[in-house]
Amino acid sequence: MKKTFHVIAHTHWDFEWYFSAHESLIQLIYHMEEVMSSLESGETDSYLLDGQLSIVEDYLQQCPEQEQRFRSLVESGKLVIGPWYTQTDQLIIGGESIVRNLAAGIRSGQKYGNVMKVGYVPDSFGQSIDMPKIYQGVGIDKTVFWRGLCSDVCASREFNWSCEDGSKVLAYNIKNGYFTGSYIIDFDDPAPLCEQSAEGTLANHVAVPLGGDQRYIDSNIKSRIALCNQNNADYHLIESSYQQLFEAIQDEELDLPEIRGEMIDGQVSKIHRSIYSSRYDHKHLNDRIERRLSYQLEPLMVMADSLGIAPQSCLVSNIWKVIMRNHAHDSAGGCNADKTNKIIAARYEQADQMSGSAVDYLVRKIAESQQGGIDGRLTIFNTLPYAREQVVNVNISTQSPYFLLTGSDGRQIEFDCLKLEKCYRGTIQKDAADNDPDKYYYQSDIEFVYPLGASSVVSLQVTELDKPVQESTILLTADCQEAQISNAHYQLTYKDGQFTLFDKYQQRCWTDCIALHDMGDGGDTYDYSPPEHDWLLALNWSQARVSVGKGRLSQTLFVEGEWALPEDLTARQNKELNGVVSYKLAFRLEEQGTGAASQQVCPLLIEAEFDNQVLDHRMQLVITAPISTRTSWADTPFGTVERLNESEHLYDWSAAGWKEEPSPIYPMLHFVNMHDKNSSLTLFTQGGKEYEVLADNKLALTLFRCVGWLGKPDLQRRPGIASGQQFKYIATPDSQMQGTINFDCAVLIEPEFKPASLQRQWQQYSVKPLYYQNQSLNQFTNTLKYFVMHPLAEKIADSYAGCLIDCPELVVSALKPADDSNGFIIRLYNPGSETVREPGSISLPDSVTAIVETDLLENAVSALCCVNGKVNLKTFAAKQIKTFRCSF
Repeated sequence: MKKTFHVIAHTHWDFEWYFSAHESLIQLIYHMEEVMSSLESGETDSYLLDGQLSIVEDYLQQCPEQEQRFRSLVESGKLVIGPWYTQTDQLIIGGESIVRNLAAGIRSGQKYGNVMKVGYVPDSFGQSIDMPKIYQGVGIDKTVFWRGLCSDVCASREFNWSCEDGSKVLAYNIKNGYFTGSYIIDFDDPAPLCEQSAEGTLANHVAVPLGGDQRYIDSNIKSRIALCNQNNADYHLIESSYQQLFEAIQDEELDLPEIRGEMIDGQVSKIHRSIYSSRYDHKHLNDRIERRLSYQLEPLMVMADSLGIAPQSCLVSNIWKVIMRNHAHDSAGGCNADKTNKIIAARYEQADQMSGSAVDYLVRKIAESQQGGIDGRLTIFNTLPYAREQVVNVNISTQSPYFLLTGSDGRQIEFDCLKLEKCYRGTIQKDAADNDPDKYYYQSDIEFVYPLGASSVVSLQVTELDKPVQESTILLTADCQEAQISNAHYQLTYKDGQFTLFDKYQQRCWTDCIALHDMGDGGDTYDYSPPEHDWLLALNWSQARVSVGKGRLSQTLFVEGEWALPEDLTARQNKELNGVVSYKLAFRLEEQGTGAASQQVCPLLIEAEFDNQVLDHRMQLVITAPISTRTSWADTPFGTVERLNESEHLYDWSAAGWKEEPSPIYPMLHFVNMHDKNSSLTLFTQGGKEYEVLADNKLALTLFRCVGWLGKPDLQRRPGIASGQQFKYIATPDSQMQGTINFDCAVLIEPEFKPASLQRQWQQYSVKPLYYQNQSLNQFTNTLKYFVMHPLAEKIADSYAGCLIDCPELVVSALKPADDSNGFIIRLYNPGSETVREPGSISLPDSVTAIVETDLLENAVSALCCVNGKVNLKTFAAKQIKTFRCSF
């Protein structure tokens, strides 16, 4: 049967790349005039505007007089838009960001008319295992993509892609990219293109994408198609769209294969399996902002709403949009020119300041609206919807260096003072000797353990004293040749330049378990690649300066020094140690409380600071574990994924014609895990997005890597033409990451692997309780403290308890104001591979009058029964997401 080839006119509008969004905006303005004119004249039947609304937003902001014209073309179906705000990366961007991205794109598109209900991602560097259920959650049941599919997974290019929860979408894998259709504009014989496009297809209807990066609209598409169809008995080309293509495929009623899982293989297209560590500084910022939005600001707004402070949903939505502009594949990956990366960093700075200031405002507003207005009162906020009892760190301002801390019941709370600093609050003088001696006060960094209820606000009292009543200092020991720290779960020992970790629960010793490796990087901002003459260095701790600080609640082992490293690739080839990287590492063990909320194991916390002054290298933290396993596990946007430690094609990929080596270098969001029947090892991060499984069950976190080019050809792991710009070397000296680099991670050892428990422990580790001290000594606790503020007219009680989610096998993804400001949203998911038949319950504030289940766009699906403020949840399938709206 003759196949029909659907020629789909489109443009792929990279939001930014080796050019900036500002520069491409000029092209966009003139491009849109050509597109709309062509559609209005009938030269072109339909045109796909790359599936992202951010560029529509930018265009109409510059050309508002064109809105009605634009709207008419969308309403007629000629101009196809949506469903994304920006075409997001799916592997290192958080699940809530992906959901908000689709929601923003769909809602923005609906203002102008129809939104394409196809998960269109023609260039993202891989497809996440969770995308079918995310698509289904926003009403999308089809997807088109290019990169990541391997013929071992699916030999055909049409298939049903499913998740473990039963969600399913019809998937179409475009052949050899979104730009192949330009062939019919340049050549009269369509046979080579049609043969290539039909390869691997089951259907008689085949996609031929006609477009390219920032490509003009082809106004002669009709005549070129007509020419290609002349005297052609084998192929029939039509002007079409993806909607028409899918309708035609579905009409064939084919028995399509069904597959599950992620698609991150570089068999037929580059996948850039090590881009996850490019520009770590950006990934670190993105993680911090996502964390603050999802787990601090939005839950805080829900709490504040119950206390009389209306949520500012548009504010939060706009902050999300700022970081979404950094989530497109190039932007998130970091494979951009330096000028573009500067703009990306500026957006992160904008979102960081706005989200941080919004948190500061609400914390202060609530605390200063509490009853009594007690000077020195310390208000603690737990924004997570479950109880916690762990070490809390705060900074206290007092007139005296001595004070008591008491709880709401009047009982004294023991604390350790980590740091005491004498500060001046008077008018600044040119000579400090002229300062007013009565204007000095003290700032104390203290830590303590106090039980915090779910979604709670609790007030403690700081009472100043004339003399100390408790010893609260940290005992410091410097210049240690041998050092040891411990808590109830672990003991870490440093001796002879090696670290040994003892697991007290399993009575198991992990010897020489923590190391840092440094290697050359001959790659580019797309991919790590070992240089031809590499020199792998296991960094030696033996010359380190070691000290220990021990208190009642925490113990810290400090390690600092300098490593002599090759200055660049030439020095590495010659084995010259002519460069230096200074380092400071702190290994910290904390004690937990004694209540029911403190039963989880407290991990070994690692804080690292490097002063990087060498080029073209990659540094990894390597954990050696007595675990035997063929696979590793990592978290994904809404679940977990299991991956092979060694790809089946690791040694034959080049002979088989793969585009890049299938190295066991993998993406992660917040944790990576290796486990066997005896032990489970988990590494948590706060911004690190890449891990590698080494030989002998070594697990390596990529801390950072430093390269100086946007693209290079013929890399060891990625042969052939350069990625990115193929015709010009583009230097990116900023991507050499010179200067200070901070990295936070944690090590957790447990008897077994429990995905939901790990996600909750990551939340406890990375989402700190908020606090505010009501005092007048220090007006610079945050920037907004300088501004005056009205307290609420109706005073707030000293304590408050909000939403409690008692679902041990589920994970909280969102607790946020509803987008229409009518109540709030709770989103939960099951990250495990087994059905949870008795998930638990949600306890709601008295002000909640109804709760309904919704889709991911917050449209009601079904009502739930709420009795005395408590909702018992029903079954969660494996990896299932559920969203609930609570109305006041």
